[in-house]
Amino acid sequence: MLKNALNIAIRNLKANPLFTFLNMASMVIGLLVIYIAFSYLRFEKSYDTFHEDSELLYRVGRTLRQQDYAVVGFSNWNNSNALEQKAQINGIKAVAGIDNAAQFYIANEPEYLTYGEVRLTQEKILSTNTPAGFTELFSWKLLAGNFNTFKDVQNTMLINASTAYKLLGNTNYDALIDKPVTLGEETFSVAAVIEDVPANSHFDFKVATHVPRIDYWGSHMYVKLLTQAQPDAVENRLNEAVLKIDPSLATNETYKRHFLQKVTDIHLKSNILYELKPPGNANYMYLIGVFGLLIILIALFNYANFTLALKTRQSRVIGVRKVLGASRVQIASQFLIEALVLVLLSLPILFVAIYITVPFFNEFMDVSLARNPLRDVQMIPVFLLITLTIGILASIAPALLISSKKTLTLFKEKLGAKSAGRFSMRRYLIISQFSILIGVSSVSYFMYRQIQFIEQKDLGFKKDGILFTYSNPDDLEAFQAQLKSIPEVETVGNGSAFGIETFNNVRYRLEGSTTIFEDANQFYLDYDAVKAYDLKTTLSPDIFQNSSNRIRRDLINKSAAERFAKLKGVAVNELIGTRVIMEPEYQNEDGNYGIPITIAGIYEDIHVFSLRERVAPYFITVSDNVRMGGLSIVAFNEEATEATLSKIKAVYDGMSNLYPLEIEFLDANFQELHARDKRTAKLVFILNGIAILLAGMGIVSITLLLIVGKTKEIGIRKVLGASELQILKLSVREYVGFVFLGLILSAPLSWLVAQNWLDNFAYRVALDIWVFPLVAILVFVLAALIVGTVSLKSAMTNPIKSLRTE
Repeated sequence: MLKNALNIAIRNLKANPLFTFLNMASMVIGLLVIYIAFSYLRFEKSYDTFHEDSELLYRVGRTLRQQDYAVVGFSNWNNSNALEQKAQINGIKAVAGIDNAAQFYIANEPEYLTYGEVRLTQEKILSTNTPAGFTELFSWKLLAGNFNTFKDVQNTMLINASTAYKLLGNTNYDALIDKPVTLGEETFSVAAVIEDVPANSHFDFKVATHVPRIDYWGSHMYVKLLTQAQPDAVENRLNEAVLKIDPSLATNETYKRHFLQKVTDIHLKSNILYELKPPGNANYMYLIGVFGLLIILIALFNYANFTLALKTRQSRVIGVRKVLGASRVQIASQFLIEALVLVLLSLPILFVAIYITVPFFNEFMDVSLARNPLRDVQMIPVFLLITLTIGILASIAPALLISSKKTLTLFKEKLGAKSAGRFSMRRYLIISQFSILIGVSSVSYFMYRQIQFIEQKDLGFKKDGILFTYSNPDDLEAFQAQLKSIPEVETVGNGSAFGIETFNNVRYRLEGSTTIFEDANQFYLDYDAVKAYDLKTTLSPDIFQNSSNRIRRDLINKSAAERFAKLKGVAVNELIGTRVIMEPEYQNEDGNYGIPITIAGIYEDIHVFSLRERVAPYFITVSDNVRMGGLSIVAFNEEATEATLSKIKAVYDGMSNLYPLEIEFLDANFQELHARDKRTAKLVFILNGIAILLAGMGIVSITLLLIVGKTKEIGIRKVLGASELQILKLSVREYVGFVFLGLILSAPLSWLVAQNWLDNFAYRVALDIWVFPLVAILVFVLAALIVGTVSLKSAMTNPIKSLRTE
């Protein structure tokens, strides 16, 4: 019996190639989207689960002022020696409930990695003075060498496979083991080669070095808890131990606590200072998931509509089967089998589509989804279950509707001849499609507007034509002197880079006031940097021309000025000369507290960070003595970007340097702050396009259903003198109500979704109510064009042929 049902299903699919093609295309697109959406959600939630004891791994964080840090500072900060650093981590490791601990730091500055004649510009360099904990806590896959050498011998290193391949030119990684490799000015012995760190790790490194001392003010610290340990209790004991390790914290008013973060929660549930990777956004993740579900719903509605349209042509065949004894269950089962056959026949095409599409998605979203679903053992049963479920769901509506028809009705008239325009199932399906289409398109519009807003927002300083060079600090003066001789270079300055991630705030108060604030950021610029950024300040232009006037000055932004003016009850311009006490709890060598600065000028608010961050009080110390390591701020002629870059590199190459030159563009840095926002928005635009395509196909199917059911009606109207235009109007008219109901149903939910998206930004576009009816009008126009095009053929048919349909 099953074999007979399968033969009938295949015969029906072959007999109606157009409907089969449209149904299969709709199913393949819907399943492709749901596969990618499901895989993406799974990938985002899988971060750090590849570690063997991931459920027991925690990161130690620290709270200072009102900010949480992913870096735990050493007791003497940058001046902590190797013994002090080890004493701190060993003290934490000794806390009851903690099984193991490790600490490390990953440098952002590139260095030269040299092996024989090969020299690479190497980034993501990790250094640790707890190599045993580092290799025992985390599950790095060993390809060559051994971890014991790395644990036991200082000045050894781990290299990932990609870097090892660049050094060797082949995959014979054993050839690197115990060989000397120079990193910067130090030589290390290669202890092991490991697989590249998985993409779903919250931190990444290319090279890990075993050093006696971490050259930074703190470290990223991780612990593994004992199986039965309670994290809250361990955290309490950890805080008690920290005060014994560093008693000065007890009297430090800025210090609040230490805390534990589960490693598997970091990617989606943490966004604190000094994260090792930009964290994910759970809201964006679920948004993409919802869009995927909506698209598969459209595909399901399409199948129901296509099937209903097709079966109206086969009503007598179904009637004959009922006369011959087929039950309602058997008729419905046949629909189910046809749906499952169609879905299963779509799988090979789907796998090819996945194989082609996933690499583009991986690159676009910076993720690592499986390109071949057949190799993902865990995914295969889940995806097959999803596929079969979709096949079952797709068949429910037509199965219930058609199998319930009486036999006489099936013989008397083609299904829907009298009621195709009225039955509730069709209305439900089309209104649902319009609701989804209006909602998805409205949300996409607001996301597009916000991305445009980000790109066009005036940041309060010159964004274009500014680049940063990171060079050898020891040769900075000589390098900058040569930069100034390049014709395309307009200004070379020193100081803080803009277009960056947020960093630690400072505490401050007005002199004479007891109110302490701790929401300001401190920046440092020389006068040439102020000129390069084109900051709008109250300083006289003459100051920038006369070197004798370029003394140290402290500026505050407009937001800080307005706060201080309100606090003092004076006008903003009366603040000049007012003193501000920075870090009021800090005791100076003379016994006084705080670091006083005098307001010498005010500048307009600027967006140093992303537009997710609201502009807070910012202080800028302006002095020609400012130096920020090897950073140079270069203003150049935008029309000669390539020539400028070439000449800057030539200047640096002509100097003897131990460190590679790194160049960043300010506008690119600012764009990178919103990279995830833009990628998510673009993906939603693509999904919106797919939704429109599928909805268009669905409207075609519904129109075909209507035409099949109204063939006689159209013929009679033409005989009675109706014109083709009048018939088209009748076909389109009812869609006005459908679209209106779709608008009513979708507007509230899409408003909430758009609001949720925009809430990620402190500076955003307005959520205009008129957008929703406008989108509905555009959807109606699209539907009218499709319906009109499909209906035109029937309207132009000879009415005699229409009346012969029986």
